[in-house]
Amino acid sequence: MKRFARPFAGVLLALMLAVTSLSMAVARGQAAPVGTMALCAGGVLQIVPVDADGQPTAPAHLCPDCALSLFVGLGEGFVLTAPQGVWLAAPAEARSSRSGGRVAPNAVARGPPSLV
Repeated sequence: MKRFARPFAGVLLALMLAVTSLSMAVARGQAAPVGTMALCAGGVLQIVPVDADGQPTAPAHLCPDCALSLFVGLGEGFVLTAPQGVWLAAPAEARSSRSGGRVAPNAVARGPPSLV
């Protein structure tokens, strides 16, 4: 079953990308309305975009370049808190066993290289 699911998912994602990119291209290429007209009908205000002749046009698409900025105001930002330091005393048996280990190497110093 997994053998058929991956190619199907890939084709589905490719189709989704093709369809959404086409709608974004239409939104970018649509002419912007010249003005807006405010209509008050039944106590409800409705803004209608109009062209240069005053004829109503289709509602303007949301700018695809700025669409993701709408998610900014939906929730609180994630703020990292400072890590809390915790100090614990080592048990007595751990302190006494620290003396074991490798012996420190002897210091071997030499002078700067000679010019001769």
